[in-house]
Amino acid sequence: MDEHSCMVDVARYFMEFCMSESCGKCVPCRVGTAEMYELLSRIVQGRANSADMALLQELCEVVKYTSLCGLGQAAPNPVLSTIKYFEPEYLAHIVDHVCPAGQCQFEAVIQEVQS
Repeated sequence: MDEHSCMVDVARYFMEFCMSESCGKCVPCRVGTAEMYELLSRIVQGRANSADMALLQELCEVVKYTSLCGLGQAAPNPVLSTIKYFEPEYLAHIVDHVCPAGQCQFEAVIQEVQS
């Protein structure tokens, strides 16, 4: 990874893995990873707002502390770490509809906002 890696998309990539690997026995992991993936997708697509960011952080904490297995307990870590160290990238996606790494595409969203 380098300056051309979008850390929000990296977090989404790891969440997609965790979501697909969840055994589905406990609700926090089964539903929480899917919801976190959806929120990260909204951010990457430029369709998220600041409330989505707050919800993502809250959901990470809930999944981390209520999941029954190690996968569910560890699933939020990439999201929490990228928010902690790369919060400006998340905010650029949400507020400015721009990806600092130049990886995410926002054209359709920007055109909808302008209409």
